[in-house]
Amino acid sequence: MTFNDYLSTVESRFAEKNEVSIGRFKAMQFYDEVFKVKWVATKLKIFSFVAFQSELRKQDMIDYTNLCLEKALNEYKGLPRGMQNGVASFSVMAAENIDAETIAFAMSRPKKHFAAFEMPVIFDLTANKLFYYEKTPIWGSIYYKHFREHIEKCFNSNMLSH
Repeated sequence: MTFNDYLSTVESRFAEKNEVSIGRFKAMQFYDEVFKVKWVATKLKIFSFVAFQSELRKQDMIDYTNLCLEKALNEYKGLPRGMQNGVASFSVMAAENIDAETIAFAMSRPKKHFAAFEMPVIFDLTANKLFYYEKTPIWGSIYYKHFREHIEKCFNSNMLSH
């Protein structure tokens, strides 16, 4: 699958999109808001960023994930985080050549932040496979089922055609 094919299928899942610069990375930014009573009546503001790099290494993914969260927090509007509001930043990187260390990073527990979640996601264009943290940590556990559903629905090419 080419990156352009992947990006066009991802774009079809979102209403709001923007082309942005995330540090040295060019990305497409998508935005959603989700409110659920079961989240203790919290509104989650979801920023998703999708970029491409032919060769992806761990430090690139770390930099990209940090920069995506920083951009999401800078663009966040509304009540202060933690007051019935939270932010989720999905930093999706599509790549053709990915080393095992980078995949392990994406599959490990993301860093903790106050009322903000960073979710590194890798889509391997060669294997047509998605890599992300699939477990549920204690911190933010009420959101993780939604996070996994969001990742699978929006960024897994196998699910995109359904």
